[in-house]
Amino acid sequence: MSELKRNDKKNTDWYQLTIVRLDSIINTCDRIESKCQVQNDEMEDVPNANIDDQLRILKDHVLEITKNTNQFATHLAKNDSERQKLRDEIIANVELIHKNYEPHMPRHSTPFTGEKPSVQGSLNPFIGENVISAKDIPKLEEWPTLSGEGEYNHIELIRTIDMFQEDFNIPDEIIVGKLTFLFARTAKKWYYKMRHDHGKHDWSWWKSEMITRWANNSWRFKIENAFESAIFSSEKGKPLTWFFKQKDRLSALHPICLTP
Repeated sequence: MSELKRNDKKNTDWYQLTIVRLDSIINTCDRIESKCQVQNDEMEDVPNANIDDQLRILKDHVLEITKNTNQFATHLAKNDSERQKLRDEIIANVELIHKNYEPHMPRHSTPFTGEKPSVQGSLNPFIGENVISAKDIPKLEEWPTLSGEGEYNHIELIRTIDMFQEDFNIPDEIIVGKLTFLFARTAKKWYYKMRHDHGKHDWSWWKSEMITRWANNSWRFKIENAFESAIFSSEKGKPLTWFFKQKDRLSALHPICLTP
Protein backbone atom coordinates (compact mmCIF):
# COMPACT_ATOMS: atom_id res chain seq x y z
CA MET A 1 0.00 0.00 0.00
CA SER A 2 2.90 2.40 0.84
CA GLU A 3 4.43 1.68 -2.59
CA LEU A 4 1.11 2.55 -4.28
CA LYS A 5 0.90 5.80 -2.32
CA ARG A 6 4.46 6.71 -3.32
CA ASN A 7 3.60 5.98 -6.96
CA ASP A 8 0.45 8.07 -6.65
CA LYS A 9 2.46 11.01 -5.22
CA LYS A 10 5.06 10.58 -7.94
CA ASN A 11 2.31 10.70 -10.59
CA THR A 12 1.02 13.94 -9.03
CA ASP A 13 4.54 15.42 -9.12
CA TRP A 14 4.83 14.49 -12.81
CA TYR A 15 1.56 16.29 -13.55
CA GLN A 16 2.74 19.43 -11.73
CA LEU A 17 6.10 19.37 -13.54
CA THR A 18 4.32 19.05 -16.88
CA ILE A 19 2.16 22.10 -16.10
CA VAL A 20 5.24 24.17 -15.16
CA ARG A 21 6.98 23.27 -18.40
CA LEU A 22 3.91 24.06 -20.46
CA ASP A 23 3.82 27.51 -18.80
CA SER A 24 7.49 27.96 -19.75
CA ILE A 25 6.69 27.10 -23.38
CA ILE A 26 3.83 29.61 -23.43
CA ASN A 27 6.12 32.32 -22.02
CA THR A 28 8.72 31.55 -24.70
CA CYS A 29 6.09 31.95 -27.43
CA ASP A 30 5.03 35.28 -25.90
CA ARG A 31 8.62 36.53 -25.94
CA ILE A 32 9.02 35.54 -29.59
CA GLU A 33 5.84 37.39 -30.52
CA SER A 34 6.96 40.47 -28.55
CA LYS A 35 10.36 40.58 -30.25
CA CYS A 36 8.74 40.28 -33.67
CA GLN A 37 6.53 43.24 -32.82
CA VAL A 38 9.55 45.27 -31.64
CA GLN A 39 11.36 44.49 -34.89
CA ASN A 40 8.36 45.60 -36.89
CA ASP A 41 8.18 48.88 -34.94
CA GLU A 42 11.89 49.54 -35.43
CA MET A 43 11.61 49.03 -39.17
CA GLU A 44 8.75 51.55 -39.32
CA ASP A 45 10.59 54.14 -37.18
CA VAL A 46 13.78 54.18 -39.26
CA PRO A 47 12.71 54.04 -42.91
CA ASN A 48 15.85 55.88 -44.09
CA ALA A 49 18.42 54.05 -41.93
CA ASN A 50 21.38 52.38 -43.46
CA ILE A 51 20.32 49.08 -45.05
CA ASP A 52 23.34 47.28 -43.57
CA ASP A 53 22.33 48.27 -40.03
CA GLN A 54 18.80 47.12 -40.65
CA LEU A 55 20.01 43.79 -42.00
CA ARG A 56 22.31 43.33 -39.00
CA ILE A 57 19.48 44.03 -36.57
CA LEU A 58 17.20 41.69 -38.48
CA LYS A 59 19.87 38.97 -38.49
CA ASP A 60 20.31 39.27 -34.72
CA HIS A 61 16.58 38.94 -34.19
CA VAL A 62 16.42 35.94 -36.53
CA LEU A 63 19.21 34.24 -34.60
CA GLU A 64 17.48 34.85 -31.29
CA ILE A 65 14.15 33.66 -32.66
CA THR A 66 15.86 30.52 -33.97
CA LYS A 67 17.42 29.95 -30.56
CA ASN A 68 14.07 30.37 -28.81
CA THR A 69 12.41 28.08 -31.34
CA ASN A 70 15.00 25.39 -30.66
CA GLN A 71 14.43 25.77 -26.94
CA PHE A 72 10.70 25.44 -27.53
CA ALA A 73 11.24 22.24 -29.55
CA THR A 74 13.49 20.84 -26.82
CA HIS A 75 10.92 21.60 -24.11
CA LEU A 76 8.17 20.05 -26.22
CA ALA A 77 10.15 16.87 -26.87
CA LYS A 78 11.04 16.55 -23.19
CA ASN A 79 7.43 17.12 -22.20
CA ASP A 80 6.21 14.43 -24.62
CA SER A 81 8.77 12.00 -23.23
CA GLU A 82 7.75 12.68 -19.63
CA ARG A 83 4.07 12.50 -20.54
CA GLN A 84 4.58 9.05 -22.05
CA LYS A 85 6.60 7.97 -19.01
CA LEU A 86 3.82 9.18 -16.73
CA ARG A 87 1.21 7.32 -18.79
CA ASP A 88 3.26 4.13 -18.57
CA GLU A 89 3.56 4.48 -14.79
CA ILE A 90 -0.18 5.03 -14.42
CA ILE A 91 -0.93 1.94 -16.49
CA ALA A 92 1.57 -0.09 -14.44
CA ASN A 93 -0.01 1.11 -11.18
CA VAL A 94 -3.52 0.29 -12.35
CA GLU A 95 -2.45 -3.18 -13.46
CA LEU A 96 -0.84 -3.73 -10.05
CA ILE A 97 -3.99 -2.56 -8.26
CA HIS A 98 -6.28 -4.86 -10.23
CA LYS A 99 -3.82 -7.72 -9.90
CA ASN A 100 -3.72 -7.40 -6.11
CA TYR A 101 -7.42 -6.64 -5.71
CA GLU A 102 -9.14 -9.46 -3.85
CA PRO A 103 -12.93 -9.71 -4.01
CA HIS A 104 -14.37 -8.67 -0.69
CA MET A 105 -16.16 -11.33 1.30
CA PRO A 106 -18.05 -10.08 4.37
CA ARG A 107 -16.92 -11.91 7.48
CA HIS A 108 -20.40 -13.19 8.21
CA SER A 109 -21.46 -14.17 4.68
CA THR A 110 -21.62 -17.73 3.41
CA PRO A 111 -20.52 -18.61 -0.14
CA PHE A 112 -23.24 -19.87 -2.41
CA THR A 113 -23.03 -23.68 -2.77
CA GLY A 114 -26.08 -24.35 -4.90
CA GLU A 115 -27.74 -26.30 -2.08
CA LYS A 116 -31.24 -25.52 -0.96
CA PRO A 117 -31.47 -23.84 2.47
CA SER A 118 -32.61 -26.11 5.24
CA VAL A 119 -36.02 -25.48 6.73
CA GLN A 120 -35.68 -24.94 10.47
CA GLY A 121 -38.67 -23.23 11.99
CA SER A 122 -39.29 -20.87 9.09
CA LEU A 123 -39.27 -20.76 5.28
CA ASN A 124 -38.15 -17.11 5.25
CA PRO A 125 -34.43 -17.03 4.36
CA PHE A 126 -34.09 -13.59 5.97
CA ILE A 127 -35.15 -14.68 9.45
CA GLY A 128 -32.28 -15.80 11.62
CA GLU A 129 -29.52 -14.64 13.91
CA ASN A 130 -27.95 -11.26 12.97
CA VAL A 131 -30.06 -11.05 9.79
CA ILE A 132 -31.93 -7.92 8.75
CA SER A 133 -35.42 -8.18 7.31
CA ALA A 134 -35.85 -8.26 3.53
CA LYS A 135 -37.81 -5.02 3.63
CA ASP A 136 -34.67 -3.23 4.89
CA ILE A 137 -32.60 -4.23 1.85
CA PRO A 138 -32.10 -1.26 -0.51
CA LYS A 139 -34.58 -1.14 -3.36
CA LEU A 140 -33.39 -2.12 -6.82
CA GLU A 141 -33.27 1.48 -8.07
CA GLU A 142 -30.80 2.31 -5.29
CA TRP A 143 -28.26 -0.19 -6.64
CA PRO A 144 -25.70 1.03 -9.24
CA THR A 145 -25.78 -0.38 -12.76
CA LEU A 146 -23.13 -1.31 -15.31
CA SER A 147 -23.44 -0.89 -19.07
CA GLY A 148 -19.89 -1.83 -20.06
CA GLU A 149 -19.87 1.13 -22.46
CA GLY A 150 -18.20 4.55 -22.31
CA GLU A 151 -16.69 5.57 -18.96
CA TYR A 152 -18.17 2.70 -16.98
CA ASN A 153 -17.03 2.01 -13.41
CA HIS A 154 -17.26 -1.68 -12.55
CA ILE A 155 -15.36 -1.10 -9.27
CA GLU A 156 -18.16 1.15 -8.01
CA LEU A 157 -20.72 -1.60 -8.66
CA ILE A 158 -18.57 -4.19 -6.87
CA ARG A 159 -17.92 -1.94 -3.88
CA THR A 160 -21.58 -1.04 -3.48
CA ILE A 161 -22.76 -4.64 -3.63
CA ASP A 162 -20.08 -5.66 -1.11
CA MET A 163 -21.22 -2.88 1.21
CA PHE A 164 -24.89 -3.84 0.86
CA GLN A 165 -24.07 -7.47 1.53
CA GLU A 166 -22.16 -6.64 4.69
CA ASP A 167 -24.60 -4.03 6.02
CA PHE A 168 -27.80 -5.95 5.28
CA ASN A 169 -26.46 -9.52 5.39
CA ILE A 170 -27.80 -10.25 1.91
CA PRO A 171 -27.37 -13.89 0.81
CA ASP A 172 -25.42 -14.58 -2.37
CA GLU A 173 -28.54 -16.00 -4.00
CA ILE A 174 -30.29 -12.62 -3.71
CA ILE A 175 -27.30 -10.69 -5.05
CA VAL A 176 -26.73 -12.99 -8.02
CA GLY A 177 -30.44 -12.87 -8.76
CA LYS A 178 -30.28 -9.07 -9.05
CA LEU A 179 -27.36 -9.04 -11.50
CA THR A 180 -29.62 -9.44 -14.51
CA PHE A 181 -31.28 -6.13 -13.51
CA LEU A 182 -28.00 -4.36 -12.68
CA PHE A 183 -26.33 -5.07 -16.02
CA ALA A 184 -27.38 -3.15 -19.15
CA ARG A 185 -26.61 -3.23 -22.87
CA THR A 186 -23.12 -4.67 -23.50
CA ALA A 187 -22.69 -5.82 -19.89
CA LYS A 188 -26.02 -7.65 -19.92
CA LYS A 189 -25.10 -9.52 -23.09
CA TRP A 190 -21.82 -10.54 -21.45
CA TYR A 191 -23.68 -11.68 -18.31
CA TYR A 192 -26.15 -13.83 -20.24
CA LYS A 193 -23.32 -15.50 -22.16
CA MET A 194 -21.32 -16.17 -18.98
CA ARG A 195 -24.39 -17.56 -17.25
CA HIS A 196 -25.12 -19.82 -20.21
CA ASP A 197 -21.51 -21.05 -20.45
CA HIS A 198 -20.73 -21.45 -16.73
CA GLY A 199 -24.05 -21.79 -14.94
CA LYS A 200 -24.78 -20.53 -11.41
CA HIS A 201 -21.97 -19.21 -9.23
CA ASP A 202 -21.65 -17.22 -6.03
CA TRP A 203 -21.02 -13.48 -5.83
CA SER A 204 -17.24 -13.88 -5.31
CA TRP A 205 -16.95 -15.72 -8.62
CA TRP A 206 -18.86 -13.02 -10.47
CA LYS A 207 -16.69 -10.28 -8.93
CA SER A 208 -13.55 -11.98 -10.15
CA GLU A 209 -14.98 -12.39 -13.66
CA MET A 210 -16.12 -8.76 -13.77
CA ILE A 211 -12.63 -7.51 -12.92
CA THR A 212 -11.10 -9.80 -15.53
CA ARG A 213 -13.57 -8.67 -18.20
CA TRP A 214 -13.91 -4.94 -17.60
CA ALA A 215 -10.48 -3.84 -16.29
CA ASN A 216 -8.86 -3.99 -19.75
CA ASN A 217 -6.34 -1.74 -21.49
CA SER A 218 -8.94 -0.12 -23.74
CA TRP A 219 -11.00 0.93 -20.73
CA ARG A 220 -7.96 2.30 -18.88
CA PHE A 221 -6.83 4.26 -21.96
CA LYS A 222 -10.30 5.76 -22.37
CA ILE A 223 -10.53 6.85 -18.71
CA GLU A 224 -6.98 8.29 -18.71
CA ASN A 225 -7.63 10.33 -21.86
CA ALA A 226 -10.94 11.60 -20.48
CA PHE A 227 -9.21 12.68 -17.25
CA GLU A 228 -6.33 14.43 -19.01
CA SER A 229 -8.52 16.27 -21.53
CA ALA A 230 -11.14 17.44 -18.99
CA ILE A 231 -10.06 21.07 -18.48
CA PHE A 232 -12.35 23.03 -16.18
CA SER A 233 -14.22 25.96 -17.68
CA SER A 234 -16.85 28.00 -15.88
CA GLU A 235 -18.69 28.34 -19.19
CA LYS A 236 -19.15 24.57 -19.49
CA GLY A 237 -20.33 23.65 -16.01
CA LYS A 238 -20.09 24.03 -12.26
CA PRO A 239 -16.82 23.40 -10.38
CA LEU A 240 -18.27 20.66 -8.17
CA THR A 241 -19.65 18.77 -11.16
CA TRP A 242 -16.24 18.82 -12.84
CA PHE A 243 -14.45 17.90 -9.60
CA PHE A 244 -16.60 14.88 -8.78
CA LYS A 245 -16.43 13.65 -12.38
CA GLN A 246 -12.63 13.77 -12.23
CA LYS A 247 -12.70 12.12 -8.80
CA ASP A 248 -14.85 9.28 -10.19
CA ARG A 249 -12.34 8.74 -12.98
CA LEU A 250 -9.44 8.59 -10.54
CA SER A 251 -11.42 6.29 -8.27
CA ALA A 252 -12.01 3.93 -11.19
CA LEU A 253 -8.30 3.89 -12.06
CA HIS A 254 -7.03 3.78 -8.47
CA PRO A 255 -9.75 2.07 -6.38
CA ILE A 256 -7.44 1.26 -3.47
CA CYS A 257 -5.49 4.52 -3.33
CA LEU A 258 -8.64 6.66 -3.08
CA THR A 259 -10.44 4.48 -0.56
CA PRO A 260 -11.23 6.63 2.55
